[in-house]
Amino acid sequence: MKSILFKYMTKFTTLTDEEQQAIAEDIHVKEVKKGTVLLRQGDVSTKCYFVLKGCVRQYSIDEAGKEVTSNFYTEEQAVSIFNRHQ
Repeated sequence: MKSILFKYMTKFTTLTDEEQQAIAEDIHVKEVKKGTVLLRQGDVSTKCYFVLKGCVRQYSIDEAGKEVTSNFYTEEQAVSIFNRHQ
């Protein structure tokens, strides 16, 4: 699964084998079930996410309590979750 991440990264930079090894040792691949909330509105993100397989939906809750989707992240995409909604 980490090979998918390295394939993505090579679009932007060149990594030596040693650099890839160092990154691979520091990365934790985690499978999450559909419906899992990665970050709640108002929380500050302390992690980076990369979609290896599946899809992540980013949304907020508006004043009326309605879910408002702001982005979808699909396979081979980095997830940029910023605390934009207070």
